[in-house]
Amino acid sequence: MHWQPAGDIYRRLERIIRALGLTHVDPSRVHCVRVHGSRANALARIWGLPPIFQDTLQLPAHYVIEFMTPSFERLPADEQDRVIIHELLHIPRTFSGGIRPERSPSLTINNRTVERYYRQYLQYLAAMTGRRRTRKGRVRSRRP
Repeated sequence: MHWQPAGDIYRRLERIIRALGLTHVDPSRVHCVRVHGSRANALARIWGLPPIFQDTLQLPAHYVIEFMTPSFERLPADEQDRVIIHELLHIPRTFSGGIRPERSPSLTINNRTVERYYRQYLQYLAAMTGRRRTRKGRVRSRRP
């Protein structure tokens, strides 16, 4: 199993953070990697730097999001964006290095929640480009 930086996914992640107003997420401390050869039954997973390592190494909190290759790449772009959103929702508002579980008192991370954030992301893209996007992420020009 080996990792490689995923700069293209990172740029999408930055745009999603801006679009969704996730001001508690510091993109400079979130890292994206592609994982080759993993046997994990997942498209992506997020890892946080636990507080004991932060204190010992005198580092602030960091997160790494692994994207499983080739599973993630096989998805259409709109589904990839949903996976990125899903992983970002695991970062708690404290940005402490911990991971928010699927069900927490403040947020339940499920398809419905991800879809709500994805629609918000599409609205942001439409406002930025002056175009409408369909639910699948395709671009439609606005009618005059």
